[in-house]
Amino acid sequence: MKKSTKYVMGFVTTAALFSAVLAGCGNKSATKTTDATVGNLKVSYTNNAKTVKNGTLNVAMVQDTPFQGIFASELSNDAADSYLAEPGTAVGGSIFKTNSQFKIVNGGAADIKLDKNAKTATITLHKNLKWSDGKAVTAKDLEFAYEIVANPAYGSQRYTDSLANIEGLAEFHNGKAKSISGISYPKGQNGNQLKIQFKKMTPGMWQSGSGYYLESVEPYHYLKDVKPSKLVSSKQVRQQPLSYGPYKVSKVVSGQSVTYVQNPYYYGSKPKLKQITMSVVSTSSIAAALKAKKYDIAYEAPSTAYPSVKALKDYVQTGQKSLTFSYIAFNLGHYDTKKSINVMDRKTPLQNKSLRQAMGYAMNVDAVNKKFNNGLATRANSTIVPVFDKYNDKSVKGYPLNIKKANSLLNKAGFKWDSKHQYRLNTNGKAFKLVYLARSGSANSEAVAQNYIQQWKKIGVHVTLYHDRLTDFNTWGQIMTNGNNQNWDFTGGNWSVASDPSQMDLYSKGAPYNFGHFTTAKLTKLLNDIDSTKAIDSKVRQQAFYKYQQYMQDQAAVIPTSFSLDWYPVNKRVVGWTNDHANDQSRWANLAVSASSTK
Repeated sequence: MKKSTKYVMGFVTTAALFSAVLAGCGNKSATKTTDATVGNLKVSYTNNAKTVKNGTLNVAMVQDTPFQGIFASELSNDAADSYLAEPGTAVGGSIFKTNSQFKIVNGGAADIKLDKNAKTATITLHKNLKWSDGKAVTAKDLEFAYEIVANPAYGSQRYTDSLANIEGLAEFHNGKAKSISGISYPKGQNGNQLKIQFKKMTPGMWQSGSGYYLESVEPYHYLKDVKPSKLVSSKQVRQQPLSYGPYKVSKVVSGQSVTYVQNPYYYGSKPKLKQITMSVVSTSSIAAALKAKKYDIAYEAPSTAYPSVKALKDYVQTGQKSLTFSYIAFNLGHYDTKKSINVMDRKTPLQNKSLRQAMGYAMNVDAVNKKFNNGLATRANSTIVPVFDKYNDKSVKGYPLNIKKANSLLNKAGFKWDSKHQYRLNTNGKAFKLVYLARSGSANSEAVAQNYIQQWKKIGVHVTLYHDRLTDFNTWGQIMTNGNNQNWDFTGGNWSVASDPSQMDLYSKGAPYNFGHFTTAKLTKLLNDIDSTKAIDSKVRQQAFYKYQQYMQDQAAVIPTSFSLDWYPVNKRVVGWTNDHANDQSRWANLAVSASSTK
Protein backbone atom coordinates (compact mmCIF):
# COMPACT_ATOMS: atom_id res chain seq x y z
CA MET A 1 0.00 0.00 0.00
CA LYS A 2 1.00 3.55 -0.65
CA LYS A 3 2.89 5.13 2.24
CA SER A 4 2.59 8.88 2.30
CA THR A 5 4.08 9.05 5.77
CA LYS A 6 7.37 8.03 4.21
CA TYR A 7 8.51 5.08 6.30
CA VAL A 8 6.83 2.88 8.86
CA MET A 9 8.29 -0.01 10.78
CA GLY A 10 6.60 -3.30 9.94
CA PHE A 11 5.22 -5.07 12.95
CA VAL A 12 5.75 -8.69 11.96
CA THR A 13 9.23 -10.11 11.94
CA THR A 14 11.37 -12.29 9.73
CA ALA A 15 9.53 -15.28 8.26
CA ALA A 16 6.11 -14.11 9.37
CA LEU A 17 6.56 -10.83 7.51
CA PHE A 18 6.50 -12.15 4.00
CA SER A 19 3.25 -12.42 2.10
CA ALA A 20 2.11 -14.85 -0.54
CA VAL A 21 3.73 -14.22 -3.89
CA LEU A 22 2.16 -17.14 -5.76
CA ALA A 23 -1.08 -17.35 -3.84
CA GLY A 24 -4.09 -19.11 -5.35
CA CYS A 25 -7.32 -17.29 -6.10
CA GLY A 26 -9.79 -19.50 -4.24
CA ASN A 27 -12.99 -21.00 -5.66
CA LYS A 28 -15.30 -19.26 -8.09
CA SER A 29 -18.25 -17.16 -7.00
CA ALA A 30 -19.33 -13.72 -8.16
CA THR A 31 -15.75 -12.92 -9.16
CA LYS A 32 -14.93 -11.78 -12.68
CA THR A 33 -12.11 -13.82 -14.17
CA THR A 34 -10.87 -10.69 -15.95
CA ASP A 35 -9.79 -9.01 -12.72
CA ALA A 36 -6.13 -7.99 -12.80
CA THR A 37 -3.65 -10.10 -10.90
CA VAL A 38 -0.20 -9.73 -9.35
CA GLY A 39 1.45 -13.13 -9.36
CA ASN A 40 -1.69 -15.18 -8.76
CA LEU A 41 -3.23 -12.73 -6.31
CA LYS A 42 -6.24 -10.72 -7.45
CA VAL A 43 -5.65 -6.97 -7.33
CA SER A 44 -9.41 -6.49 -6.89
CA TYR A 45 -12.35 -8.66 -5.94
CA THR A 46 -15.51 -7.95 -7.92
CA ASN A 47 -18.70 -9.00 -6.14
CA ASN A 48 -21.79 -7.99 -8.12
CA ALA A 49 -24.30 -9.19 -5.52
CA LYS A 50 -26.80 -6.71 -4.05
CA THR A 51 -25.50 -4.94 -0.97
CA VAL A 52 -27.28 -4.92 2.38
CA LYS A 53 -28.12 -1.77 4.33
CA ASN A 54 -26.43 -1.03 7.65
CA GLY A 55 -23.79 -3.66 7.02
CA THR A 56 -20.81 -4.15 9.30
CA LEU A 57 -17.25 -5.14 8.42
CA ASN A 58 -14.75 -6.95 10.63
CA VAL A 59 -11.05 -6.56 9.87
CA ALA A 60 -8.25 -8.58 11.48
CA MET A 61 -4.98 -6.83 12.28
CA VAL A 62 -2.64 -9.81 12.49
CA GLN A 63 0.13 -9.33 15.03
CA ASP A 64 1.29 -10.74 18.35
CA THR A 65 1.60 -7.48 20.25
CA PRO A 66 -0.97 -4.78 21.11
CA PHE A 67 -1.09 -1.86 18.70
CA GLN A 68 0.09 1.54 19.93
CA GLY A 69 -2.95 3.36 18.57
CA ILE A 70 -1.47 6.75 17.73
CA PHE A 71 -3.95 8.45 15.38
CA ALA A 72 -1.55 11.16 14.25
CA SER A 73 0.84 10.03 11.54
CA GLU A 74 3.38 12.70 12.52
CA LEU A 75 3.86 10.93 15.87
CA SER A 76 3.51 7.31 14.78
CA ASN A 77 6.22 5.00 13.48
CA ASP A 78 4.66 1.61 12.79
CA ALA A 79 2.49 0.01 10.15
CA ALA A 80 -0.31 -1.01 12.50
CA ASP A 81 -1.20 2.60 13.28
CA SER A 82 -1.14 3.45 9.59
CA TYR A 83 -3.57 0.64 8.77
CA LEU A 84 -5.82 1.44 11.72
CA ALA A 85 -6.18 5.06 10.60
CA GLU A 86 -7.26 4.26 7.03
CA PRO A 87 -11.07 4.42 7.43
CA GLY A 88 -10.71 7.89 8.91
CA THR A 89 -8.30 9.17 6.26
CA ALA A 90 -7.39 7.05 3.24
CA VAL A 91 -5.19 4.12 2.29
CA GLY A 92 -1.70 5.34 3.16
CA GLY A 93 -3.15 8.34 4.99
CA SER A 94 -2.50 10.78 2.16
CA ILE A 95 -4.71 13.77 1.40
CA PHE A 96 -3.78 13.40 -2.29
CA LYS A 97 -5.29 11.13 -4.92
CA THR A 98 -2.87 9.18 -7.14
CA ASN A 99 -2.94 6.98 -10.19
CA SER A 100 -1.93 3.32 -10.00
CA GLN A 101 1.77 4.28 -10.18
CA PHE A 102 1.60 6.74 -7.26
CA LYS A 103 1.66 9.90 -9.42
CA ILE A 104 -0.45 12.59 -7.74
CA VAL A 105 -3.58 13.59 -9.66
CA ASN A 106 -6.43 15.94 -8.84
CA GLY A 107 -9.56 14.79 -7.07
CA GLY A 108 -8.56 13.89 -3.53
CA ALA A 109 -9.08 15.55 -0.18
CA ALA A 110 -6.59 18.11 -1.50
CA ASP A 111 -4.87 18.96 -4.78
CA ILE A 112 -1.30 20.14 -5.23
CA LYS A 113 0.23 22.39 -7.87
CA LEU A 114 4.03 22.41 -8.21
CA ASP A 115 5.92 25.30 -9.83
CA LYS A 116 9.38 24.14 -10.89
CA ASN A 117 10.68 27.63 -11.63
CA ALA A 118 9.35 29.30 -8.49
CA LYS A 119 10.24 26.24 -6.38
CA THR A 120 6.83 26.20 -4.73
CA ALA A 121 3.95 23.91 -3.99
CA THR A 122 0.41 25.22 -3.54
CA ILE A 123 -1.96 22.85 -1.74
CA THR A 124 -5.69 23.45 -2.10
CA LEU A 125 -8.09 21.63 0.19
CA HIS A 126 -11.38 20.27 -1.15
CA LYS A 127 -14.01 22.96 -0.65
CA ASN A 128 -16.26 20.67 1.40
CA LEU A 129 -13.54 19.04 3.50
CA LYS A 130 -14.55 18.95 7.18
CA TRP A 131 -13.47 17.29 10.37
CA SER A 132 -15.79 14.76 11.98
CA ASP A 133 -16.89 17.43 14.50
CA GLY A 134 -18.21 19.56 11.65
CA LYS A 135 -15.39 22.13 11.62
CA ALA A 136 -13.82 22.98 8.27
CA VAL A 137 -10.33 21.67 7.52
CA THR A 138 -8.15 24.75 7.07
CA ALA A 139 -4.76 25.83 5.83
CA LYS A 140 -3.66 26.12 9.46
CA ASP A 141 -4.46 22.43 9.90
CA LEU A 142 -2.07 21.67 7.03
CA GLU A 143 0.63 23.86 8.57
CA PHE A 144 0.11 22.42 12.05
CA ALA A 145 1.30 19.03 10.84
CA TYR A 146 4.67 20.65 10.07
CA GLU A 147 4.82 22.17 13.54
CA ILE A 148 4.28 18.76 15.11
CA VAL A 149 7.04 17.19 13.02
CA ALA A 150 9.56 20.02 13.31
CA ASN A 151 9.09 21.14 16.92
CA PRO A 152 11.24 18.78 19.05
CA ALA A 153 8.86 19.26 21.98
CA TYR A 154 6.34 16.98 20.27
CA GLY A 155 8.86 14.13 20.08
CA SER A 156 8.17 13.26 16.45
CA GLN A 157 10.58 10.94 14.66
CA ARG A 158 9.59 12.30 11.25
CA TYR A 159 11.76 15.39 10.94
CA THR A 160 14.16 14.66 8.07
CA ASP A 161 16.72 16.11 5.70
CA SER A 162 14.04 16.04 3.01
CA LEU A 163 11.65 18.27 4.97
CA ALA A 164 14.55 20.60 5.81
CA ASN A 165 14.42 21.52 2.10
CA ILE A 166 11.46 23.75 3.02
CA GLU A 167 12.62 27.32 3.63
CA GLY A 168 12.75 28.13 7.33
CA LEU A 169 11.86 24.66 8.61
CA ALA A 170 15.37 23.93 9.91
CA GLU A 171 15.44 27.27 11.71
CA PHE A 172 12.07 26.48 13.31
CA HIS A 173 13.28 23.00 14.25
CA ASN A 174 16.44 24.40 15.85
CA GLY A 175 14.54 26.99 17.86
CA LYS A 176 15.93 29.93 15.88
CA ALA A 177 12.51 30.97 14.55
CA LYS A 178 9.00 30.96 16.01
CA SER A 179 7.34 30.25 12.69
CA ILE A 180 8.17 28.54 9.40
CA SER A 181 9.11 31.25 6.91
CA GLY A 182 8.65 29.01 3.88
CA ILE A 183 4.98 28.32 4.62
CA SER A 184 2.33 30.92 3.87
CA TYR A 185 -1.46 31.22 3.62
CA PRO A 186 -2.66 32.72 0.30
CA LYS A 187 -6.23 32.87 1.64
CA GLY A 188 -5.44 33.25 5.34
CA GLN A 189 -5.06 30.63 8.06
CA ASN A 190 -8.75 29.79 7.91
CA GLY A 191 -8.68 29.52 4.12
CA ASN A 192 -8.18 26.37 2.07
CA GLN A 193 -4.73 27.03 0.56
CA LEU A 194 -1.18 26.54 1.80
CA LYS A 195 1.92 27.60 -0.10
CA ILE A 196 5.33 26.00 0.48
CA GLN A 197 8.64 27.50 -0.63
CA PHE A 198 11.41 24.97 -1.30
CA LYS A 199 15.15 25.46 -1.56
CA LYS A 200 15.23 23.10 -4.53
CA MET A 201 12.81 21.00 -6.55
CA THR A 202 13.23 17.23 -6.61
CA PRO A 203 11.93 14.54 -8.98
CA GLY A 204 9.88 12.77 -6.34
CA MET A 205 7.68 15.78 -5.63
CA TRP A 206 5.23 14.75 -8.33
CA GLN A 207 4.81 11.38 -6.60
CA SER A 208 2.97 10.65 -3.38
CA GLY A 209 5.36 9.76 -0.59
CA SER A 210 8.38 11.82 -1.64
CA GLY A 211 8.90 13.06 1.92
CA TYR A 212 9.73 16.60 0.74
CA TYR A 213 6.36 17.80 1.98
CA LEU A 214 3.78 16.25 4.30
CA GLU A 215 0.60 14.63 3.03
CA SER A 216 -1.24 14.73 6.33
CA VAL A 217 -3.37 17.26 8.16
CA GLU A 218 -4.14 17.71 11.87
CA PRO A 219 -7.05 19.58 13.56
CA TYR A 220 -5.39 22.65 15.05
CA HIS A 221 -8.56 23.80 16.84
CA TYR A 222 -8.81 20.42 18.57
CA LEU A 223 -5.14 19.87 19.47
CA LYS A 224 -3.70 23.36 19.97
CA ASP A 225 -4.25 23.45 23.73
CA VAL A 226 -2.59 20.08 24.39
CA LYS A 227 0.93 20.45 25.76
CA PRO A 228 3.34 19.26 23.02
CA SER A 229 5.01 16.61 25.19
CA LYS A 230 1.57 15.25 26.13
CA LEU A 231 0.07 15.11 22.64
CA VAL A 232 1.21 11.58 21.78
CA SER A 233 -0.50 10.21 24.91
CA SER A 234 -3.56 12.46 24.83
CA LYS A 235 -7.14 11.28 24.45
CA GLN A 236 -7.40 13.52 21.38
CA VAL A 237 -4.81 11.34 19.63
CA ARG A 238 -5.33 7.94 21.27
CA GLN A 239 -9.02 7.62 22.13
CA GLN A 240 -11.06 10.37 20.46
CA PRO A 241 -9.27 11.44 17.27
CA LEU A 242 -11.04 13.53 14.67
CA SER A 243 -11.09 12.39 11.05
CA TYR A 244 -11.91 13.81 7.63
CA GLY A 245 -12.45 10.48 5.86
CA PRO A 246 -15.62 8.43 5.40
CA TYR A 247 -15.58 7.06 8.97
CA LYS A 248 -14.82 8.35 12.44
CA VAL A 249 -13.59 6.55 15.54
CA SER A 250 -16.40 5.69 17.96
CA LYS A 251 -14.55 3.37 20.34
CA VAL A 252 -10.97 2.31 21.07
CA VAL A 253 -10.12 -0.69 23.21
CA SER A 254 -6.49 0.17 23.89
CA GLY A 255 -4.11 -2.06 22.00
CA GLN A 256 -6.89 -4.42 20.90
CA SER A 257 -9.56 -2.92 18.65
CA VAL A 258 -10.92 0.20 16.99
CA THR A 259 -14.54 0.68 15.98
CA TYR A 260 -15.53 3.15 13.27
CA VAL A 261 -18.93 4.60 12.39
CA GLN A 262 -19.96 6.87 9.53
CA ASN A 263 -18.61 10.42 9.46
CA PRO A 264 -21.67 12.58 8.70
CA TYR A 265 -19.44 15.42 7.44
CA TYR A 266 -17.50 13.36 4.89
CA TYR A 267 -16.92 15.36 1.71
CA GLY A 268 -17.35 12.40 -0.64
CA SER A 269 -20.20 10.02 -1.39
CA LYS A 270 -21.93 8.62 1.70
CA PRO A 271 -20.10 5.57 3.08
CA LYS A 272 -21.98 2.30 2.65
CA LEU A 273 -21.22 0.52 5.92
CA LYS A 274 -22.78 1.25 9.30
CA GLN A 275 -19.73 0.12 11.23
CA ILE A 276 -16.15 -1.15 10.80
CA THR A 277 -14.25 -2.92 13.57
CA MET A 278 -10.52 -3.57 13.31
CA SER A 279 -9.17 -6.04 15.88
CA VAL A 280 -5.80 -7.55 16.79
CA VAL A 281 -5.56 -11.27 16.03
CA SER A 282 -2.48 -13.38 16.76
CA THR A 283 -0.44 -14.88 13.94
CA SER A 284 -1.08 -18.37 15.31
CA SER A 285 -4.87 -18.05 15.36
CA ILE A 286 -5.71 -16.08 12.21
CA ALA A 287 -6.31 -19.13 10.02
CA ALA A 288 -8.73 -20.60 12.56
CA ALA A 289 -10.42 -17.22 13.02
CA LEU A 290 -11.04 -16.92 9.28
CA LYS A 291 -12.29 -20.50 9.12
CA ALA A 292 -14.74 -19.61 11.90
CA LYS A 293 -15.88 -16.61 9.79
CA LYS A 294 -14.97 -14.07 12.46
CA TYR A 295 -13.35 -11.62 10.02
CA ASP A 296 -13.99 -10.36 6.51
CA ILE A 297 -10.47 -9.12 5.73
CA ALA A 298 -7.05 -9.85 7.22
CA TYR A 299 -4.16 -7.37 7.21
CA GLU A 300 -0.60 -8.72 7.50
CA ALA A 301 -1.62 -12.37 7.58
CA PRO A 302 1.60 -14.42 7.86
CA SER A 303 2.51 -16.72 5.02
CA THR A 304 2.53 -19.58 7.51
CA ALA A 305 -1.27 -19.27 7.49
CA TYR A 306 -1.53 -19.28 3.71
CA PRO A 307 -1.98 -23.02 3.04
CA SER A 308 -4.90 -23.13 5.46
CA VAL A 309 -6.48 -19.88 4.33
CA LYS A 310 -6.31 -20.58 0.60
CA ALA A 311 -8.33 -23.77 1.21
CA LEU A 312 -11.24 -21.75 2.60
CA LYS A 313 -13.84 -21.62 -0.17
CA ASP A 314 -15.46 -18.40 1.05
CA TYR A 315 -12.29 -16.29 0.88
CA VAL A 316 -10.54 -14.77 -2.14
CA GLN A 317 -6.79 -14.19 -2.04
CA THR A 318 -6.04 -10.60 -3.09
CA GLY A 319 -2.87 -8.57 -3.06
CA GLN A 320 -0.55 -6.03 -4.55
CA LYS A 321 3.15 -5.48 -5.09
CA SER A 322 4.59 -4.70 -1.69
CA LEU A 323 6.45 -1.60 -0.64
CA THR A 324 8.09 -3.69 2.06
CA PHE A 325 11.61 -5.07 2.31
CA SER A 326 13.40 -6.74 5.20
CA TYR A 327 17.00 -6.17 6.18
CA ILE A 328 19.87 -6.63 8.63
CA ALA A 329 21.25 -3.35 10.02
CA PHE A 330 24.58 -3.00 11.81
CA ASN A 331 25.01 -0.70 14.81
CA LEU A 332 27.95 1.50 13.75
CA GLY A 333 27.38 4.65 15.78
CA HIS A 334 24.70 6.77 17.39
CA TYR A 335 22.15 9.47 16.65
CA ASP A 336 23.13 12.92 17.96
CA THR A 337 19.77 14.32 19.07
CA LYS A 338 21.15 17.82 19.60
CA LYS A 339 22.50 18.10 16.06
CA SER A 340 19.91 15.74 14.53
CA ILE A 341 22.59 13.72 12.72
CA ASN A 342 23.92 10.18 12.68
CA VAL A 343 27.53 9.71 13.77
CA MET A 344 29.39 6.56 12.69
CA ASP A 345 31.78 6.39 15.63
CA ARG A 346 31.14 3.11 17.43
CA LYS A 347 34.19 1.01 18.21
CA THR A 348 33.17 -2.36 16.80
CA PRO A 349 34.62 -4.99 14.47
CA LEU A 350 31.58 -4.28 12.30
CA GLN A 351 33.23 -1.08 11.10
CA ASN A 352 35.14 -3.44 8.80
CA LYS A 353 32.97 -3.88 5.73
CA SER A 354 34.43 -7.34 5.06
CA LEU A 355 32.81 -8.62 8.25
CA ARG A 356 29.47 -7.11 7.26
CA GLN A 357 29.73 -8.61 3.77
CA ALA A 358 30.69 -12.02 5.15
CA MET A 359 27.69 -12.06 7.48
CA GLY A 360 25.46 -11.35 4.50
CA TYR A 361 26.94 -14.19 2.44
CA ALA A 362 26.55 -16.58 5.38
CA MET A 363 22.76 -16.11 5.55
CA ASN A 364 20.68 -18.85 3.93
CA VAL A 365 17.74 -16.56 3.10
CA ASP A 366 16.42 -18.72 0.25
CA ALA A 367 16.27 -21.78 2.51
CA VAL A 368 14.46 -19.80 5.22
CA ASN A 369 11.91 -18.53 2.72
CA LYS A 370 11.30 -22.02 1.37
CA LYS A 371 10.91 -23.64 4.79
CA PHE A 372 8.95 -20.99 6.65
CA ASN A 373 7.19 -19.03 3.88
CA ASN A 374 5.98 -21.83 1.64
CA GLY A 375 8.51 -20.64 -0.94
CA LEU A 376 6.51 -17.43 -1.34
CA ALA A 377 9.14 -14.84 -0.43
CA THR A 378 12.06 -13.86 -2.64
CA ARG A 379 15.55 -12.90 -1.58
CA ALA A 380 16.16 -9.17 -1.97
CA ASN A 381 19.00 -7.89 -4.13
CA SER A 382 18.86 -4.33 -2.81
CA THR A 383 16.78 -1.93 -0.71
CA ILE A 384 14.85 -0.74 -3.79
CA VAL A 385 11.67 -2.82 -3.89
CA PRO A 386 10.53 -4.48 -7.17
CA VAL A 387 7.49 -2.22 -7.50
CA PHE A 388 10.07 0.35 -8.66
CA ASP A 389 11.28 -1.96 -11.40
CA LYS A 390 12.85 0.85 -13.40
CA TYR A 391 15.11 1.82 -10.52
CA ASN A 392 16.02 -1.60 -9.10
CA ASP A 393 19.49 -2.42 -10.48
CA LYS A 394 19.34 -6.08 -11.56
CA SER A 395 23.14 -6.23 -11.81
CA VAL A 396 23.29 -5.85 -8.02
CA LYS A 397 22.91 -9.37 -6.67
CA GLY A 398 22.65 -8.78 -2.93
CA TYR A 399 24.03 -11.54 -0.72
CA PRO A 400 23.18 -15.07 -1.87
CA LEU A 401 24.46 -17.88 0.36
CA ASN A 402 28.19 -18.38 -0.24
CA ILE A 403 30.08 -19.72 2.79
CA LYS A 404 33.31 -20.05 0.83
CA LYS A 405 33.24 -16.39 -0.18
CA ALA A 406 32.34 -15.33 3.37
CA ASN A 407 35.33 -17.19 4.81
CA SER A 408 37.60 -15.77 2.12
CA LEU A 409 36.53 -12.22 2.94
CA LEU A 410 37.26 -12.73 6.63
CA ASN A 411 40.61 -14.39 5.98
CA LYS A 412 41.78 -11.56 3.74
CA ALA A 413 40.60 -8.94 6.23
CA GLY A 414 42.65 -10.51 9.04
CA PHE A 415 39.92 -12.17 11.13
CA LYS A 416 41.93 -15.25 12.11
CA TRP A 417 40.49 -18.48 13.50
CA ASP A 418 40.89 -19.22 17.20
CA SER A 419 41.36 -22.99 17.00
CA LYS A 420 40.72 -23.40 20.73
CA HIS A 421 37.25 -21.84 20.70
CA GLN A 422 36.38 -22.37 17.02
CA TYR A 423 35.53 -18.73 16.51
CA ARG A 424 37.40 -15.95 14.81
CA LEU A 425 39.44 -13.23 16.46
CA ASN A 426 39.15 -9.59 15.46
CA THR A 427 41.85 -7.91 13.40
CA ASN A 428 43.69 -7.07 16.64
CA GLY A 429 43.85 -10.74 17.58
CA LYS A 430 41.21 -10.54 20.32
CA ALA A 431 38.07 -12.62 20.76
CA PHE A 432 34.80 -10.84 19.98
CA LYS A 433 31.12 -11.57 20.25
CA LEU A 434 28.26 -9.86 18.43
CA VAL A 435 24.84 -9.23 19.98
CA TYR A 436 21.87 -9.89 17.70
CA LEU A 437 18.74 -7.85 18.48
CA ALA A 438 16.23 -10.25 16.93
CA ARG A 439 12.51 -9.57 17.06
CA SER A 440 9.69 -11.84 18.11
CA GLY A 441 6.49 -11.91 16.08
CA SER A 442 5.63 -15.42 14.99
CA ALA A 443 5.92 -19.05 16.03
CA ASN A 444 8.91 -19.32 13.71
CA SER A 445 10.86 -16.28 14.90
CA GLU A 446 13.02 -18.22 17.34
CA ALA A 447 13.80 -20.94 14.80
CA VAL A 448 14.78 -18.38 12.16
CA ALA A 449 17.01 -16.45 14.56
CA GLN A 450 18.76 -19.60 15.78
CA ASN A 451 19.21 -20.74 12.19
CA TYR A 452 21.08 -17.55 11.30
CA ILE A 453 23.18 -17.77 14.47
CA GLN A 454 24.28 -21.23 13.34
CA GLN A 455 25.02 -19.90 9.84
CA TRP A 456 27.28 -17.20 11.27
CA LYS A 457 28.97 -19.82 13.46
CA LYS A 458 29.95 -21.65 10.26
CA ILE A 459 32.16 -18.70 9.32
CA GLY A 460 33.48 -18.31 12.86
CA VAL A 461 31.42 -15.29 13.94
CA HIS A 462 30.19 -15.67 17.52
CA VAL A 463 26.65 -14.32 17.85
CA THR A 464 24.30 -14.27 20.85
CA LEU A 465 20.80 -12.88 21.26
CA TYR A 466 20.16 -9.57 23.00
CA HIS A 467 19.48 -10.49 26.64
CA ASP A 468 19.54 -14.14 25.42
CA ARG A 469 16.03 -13.93 24.03
CA LEU A 470 13.92 -12.42 21.26
CA THR A 471 12.70 -8.86 21.70
CA ASP A 472 9.06 -7.80 21.27
CA PHE A 473 8.27 -5.22 18.62
CA ASN A 474 7.40 -2.34 20.93
CA THR A 475 10.63 -2.70 22.92
CA TRP A 476 12.59 -3.08 19.69
CA GLY A 477 11.01 0.11 18.35
CA GLN A 478 11.93 2.04 21.48
CA ILE A 479 15.55 0.88 21.23
CA MET A 480 15.75 1.80 17.54
CA THR A 481 14.18 5.24 17.80
CA ASN A 482 16.28 6.12 20.84
CA GLY A 483 19.35 5.90 18.61
CA ASN A 484 21.85 5.66 21.46
CA ASN A 485 21.58 2.11 22.81
CA GLN A 486 25.02 0.52 22.49
CA ASN A 487 24.12 -2.91 23.88
CA TRP A 488 23.38 -4.47 20.50
CA ASP A 489 25.50 -4.97 17.38
CA PHE A 490 23.03 -5.76 14.62
CA THR A 491 19.31 -6.26 14.17
CA GLY A 492 16.75 -7.53 11.71
CA GLY A 493 13.71 -5.53 10.70
CA ASN A 494 11.56 -4.47 7.80
CA TRP A 495 10.50 -1.19 6.27
CA SER A 496 7.24 -0.35 4.58
CA VAL A 497 8.63 2.38 2.38
CA ALA A 498 7.18 5.40 0.62
CA SER A 499 5.63 5.40 -2.81
CA ASP A 500 8.56 7.42 -4.09
CA PRO A 501 11.75 5.30 -4.17
CA SER A 502 14.08 7.96 -2.74
CA GLN A 503 15.77 6.67 0.40
CA MET A 504 16.97 10.01 1.68
CA ASP A 505 14.84 9.69 4.81
CA LEU A 506 16.03 6.16 5.46
CA TYR A 507 19.82 6.34 5.11
CA SER A 508 20.83 10.01 5.08
CA LYS A 509 23.08 11.55 7.70
CA GLY A 510 20.14 13.32 9.33
CA ALA A 511 17.62 10.47 9.14
CA PRO A 512 16.39 9.27 12.56
CA TYR A 513 15.39 6.05 10.81
CA ASN A 514 19.00 5.32 9.85
CA PHE A 515 19.13 2.80 12.68
CA GLY A 516 22.62 1.52 11.85
CA HIS A 517 23.98 5.09 11.68
CA PHE A 518 26.00 4.29 8.55
CA THR A 519 26.94 7.61 6.98
CA THR A 520 29.71 8.74 4.65
CA ALA A 521 30.34 11.73 2.41
CA LYS A 522 29.93 9.51 -0.65
CA LEU A 523 26.59 8.16 0.53
CA THR A 524 25.39 11.70 1.13
CA LYS A 525 26.35 12.65 -2.43
CA LEU A 526 24.65 9.58 -3.92
CA LEU A 527 21.42 10.28 -2.05
CA ASN A 528 21.54 13.95 -3.06
CA ASP A 529 22.07 12.95 -6.70
CA ILE A 530 18.93 10.81 -6.63
CA ASP A 531 16.88 13.79 -5.46
CA SER A 532 18.66 16.49 -7.46
CA THR A 533 16.92 18.82 -9.87
CA LYS A 534 18.84 17.15 -12.70
CA ALA A 535 17.26 13.84 -11.68
CA ILE A 536 13.84 15.14 -12.68
CA ASP A 537 15.05 13.57 -15.95
CA SER A 538 14.09 9.92 -15.29
CA LYS A 539 17.16 8.56 -17.11
CA VAL A 540 19.47 10.62 -14.90
CA ARG A 541 17.62 9.44 -11.83
CA GLN A 542 17.82 5.81 -12.89
CA GLN A 543 21.60 5.99 -13.16
CA ALA A 544 21.79 7.74 -9.79
CA PHE A 545 19.79 4.91 -8.23
CA TYR A 546 22.08 2.33 -9.84
CA LYS A 547 25.21 3.99 -8.43
CA TYR A 548 23.58 4.19 -5.00
CA GLN A 549 22.71 0.47 -4.96
CA GLN A 550 26.17 -0.52 -6.14
CA TYR A 551 27.73 1.49 -3.32
CA MET A 552 25.39 0.06 -0.68
CA GLN A 553 26.21 -3.44 -1.96
CA ASP A 554 29.95 -2.79 -1.74
CA GLN A 555 29.74 -1.27 1.73
CA ALA A 556 27.18 -3.76 3.07
CA ALA A 557 25.69 -0.78 4.87
CA VAL A 558 22.67 -3.00 5.43
CA ILE A 559 22.01 -6.54 4.23
CA PRO A 560 18.71 -6.60 2.30
CA THR A 561 17.07 -9.96 2.89
CA SER A 562 13.61 -10.41 1.34
CA PHE A 563 10.87 -8.93 -0.86
CA SER A 564 7.21 -9.98 -0.97
CA LEU A 565 3.72 -9.10 -2.08
CA ASP A 566 1.07 -7.81 0.28
CA TRP A 567 -1.57 -10.50 0.81
CA TYR A 568 -5.16 -9.84 1.89
CA PRO A 569 -7.67 -12.68 2.28
CA VAL A 570 -11.13 -11.22 1.60
CA ASN A 571 -14.47 -12.84 2.41
CA LYS A 572 -16.79 -13.23 -0.56
CA ARG A 573 -19.53 -11.11 0.99
CA VAL A 574 -17.29 -8.01 0.68
CA VAL A 575 -18.22 -5.60 -2.11
CA GLY A 576 -15.83 -3.03 -3.58
CA TRP A 577 -12.48 -4.34 -2.37
CA THR A 578 -9.49 -3.23 -4.45
CA ASN A 579 -5.75 -2.91 -3.95
CA ASP A 580 -5.37 -0.59 -6.95
CA HIS A 581 -3.61 2.55 -5.70
CA ALA A 582 -5.79 4.70 -7.97
CA ASN A 583 -8.61 3.95 -5.50
CA ASP A 584 -6.70 4.63 -2.28
CA GLN A 585 -8.72 7.78 -1.51
CA SER A 586 -12.09 6.11 -1.99
CA ARG A 587 -11.60 2.47 -1.01
CA TRP A 588 -13.17 2.64 2.44
CA ALA A 589 -16.07 4.83 1.32
CA ASN A 590 -16.89 2.32 -1.43
CA LEU A 591 -16.75 -0.84 0.69
CA ALA A 592 -19.99 -2.67 1.40
CA VAL A 593 -21.21 -6.19 2.13
CA SER A 594 -23.73 -8.42 0.35
CA ALA A 595 -24.77 -10.45 3.39
CA SER A 596 -25.60 -9.60 7.00
CA SER A 597 -22.84 -11.88 8.34
CA THR A 598 -19.51 -13.24 7.13
CA LYS A 599 -19.94 -16.14 4.71
